[in-house]
Amino acid sequence: MNKDTLKGVLILLGVALAVALFCVVATDNGWQKLWCVLRALAHGVSLSNIRAVCL
Repeated sequence: MNKDTLKGVLILLGVALAVALFCVVATDNGWQKLWCVLRALAHGVSLSNIRAVCL
């Protein structure tokens, strides 16, 4: 990968991370829901069941 491609990928990842962080902060109990999802994934809950677990 050349330097410009690497810069572009890093910029896109930074923007995606900023948008995701804003979505978590802007929602009600966003941090609690994020931790619930992370705990559920760590304990082996399937992706299709996370919504039911972390209401």
